[in-house]
Amino acid sequence: MAELFLQLALLACEAAFAAAVLLALFRARRVLGLAALYTTVGVFYYLATLLAATTFVKVAPGLLMSPGSVALFPASLFAVLLVYIREDAREARNMIYGLLAANVSASLLGVLVGQHLASPLAVAPLPLPPELFVFSPRLFVVGTLALFADTVLIILAYEAISRVVGALFLRVWLSLAAVLVFDTLIFVTGGFVEHPAYREILFSGIVGKLGTSVIYAVALTLYLPQAVVTDPQTVDRLRPGLGDLFHVLTYRQRYEALRAQATRDPLTGVHNRGYFDDTLHSQLASARRSGAPLTVVMVDVDHFKRVNDAHGHTEGDRALRVIARALVRAARASDTVCRYGGEEFSLILPGTSPKAAELVAARVREEVPTACAREGIAGGERITVTVGLATSPGDGTDADALLRAADLRLYRGKEEGRDRVVAG
Repeated sequence: MAELFLQLALLACEAAFAAAVLLALFRARRVLGLAALYTTVGVFYYLATLLAATTFVKVAPGLLMSPGSVALFPASLFAVLLVYIREDAREARNMIYGLLAANVSASLLGVLVGQHLASPLAVAPLPLPPELFVFSPRLFVVGTLALFADTVLIILAYEAISRVVGALFLRVWLSLAAVLVFDTLIFVTGGFVEHPAYREILFSGIVGKLGTSVIYAVALTLYLPQAVVTDPQTVDRLRPGLGDLFHVLTYRQRYEALRAQATRDPLTGVHNRGYFDDTLHSQLASARRSGAPLTVVMVDVDHFKRVNDAHGHTEGDRALRVIARALVRAARASDTVCRYGGEEFSLILPGTSPKAAELVAARVREEVPTACAREGIAGGERITVTVGLATSPGDGTDADALLRAADLRLYRGKEEGRDRVVAG
């Protein structure tokens, strides 16, 4: 049993090591360029192919896994996905073509090398059989076609899954898992369908690749938020065919990233005034159709000028960031938090009655001073907020009417002493 666990641990360590090497080379691309990464991926892929044809280890009853197939082959898809996300689709396309060229040329060269070993004149201190370098024609064709399909599909799968899955880890893992299962079905069926152990090889490959794909997904998830996105390269000279597909994917990805960035306040990270205006209009239209209530919450930081004057604008900016995070924590998943302007924030609470909205506003009023005290904002000075609420349809059915009502209540709260919620 201990030996089985050791073999599993070795497979996991191999996958983790491969991921770490590829990430380190990618991070060093400013100095080394991408050639070092591409070369390493090519070596990993050839080693994976060699091990997949020659070496299996028993990790459980009925489970025979090859380190090449389970631990090293996913590194190729990992690298393609990394380059696609953090560089652009043109670089990913170049990498795919490079992998194909390396696979074909190395396999054909292996045929020539194998002829030396078959000769009676060969002197080999190590007993290397010719079969080590010469794969069957069927395996070569199946492997090459599967490699091409896999490297294109990993990009298409990531794009499709990203539209419905928000969590980065799940997007990466589901993409890797789907393509690796597809690869195993194609490669094992194409190469071993007549073999007596076909089902065992197929099942073992799927289980092993699903396991190591978790390691690669974790590595990519930890790395991506810290990586710097480069400017997209020009793709005007791409040839028709696969280049056109990557052309579309590149610009769709960049457009969506820029669009998401344009709706965020650069200082606090919450949504900005433009997003608030657009969302309020669309949410009000939906509320009118459904008859559901909708509440607007206006939040103003009390005596904020005093923070800037006494502690400087840098501290004021830090305070706004802390307050924005506090509002996000106080809000519900369905609510929209925006920076309205200056030290004023706004929330849109869909399907929320005045009474339920007061509970959210009360959490806001409690969370802000707590968060500021925890972060030591303004030297520990108590930071409070005043909150005004207005609900549709009772306070109005259009955006202007709701905002006027919420603003009036906000300023009434300030006149009455601040640090309070005014709902009606």
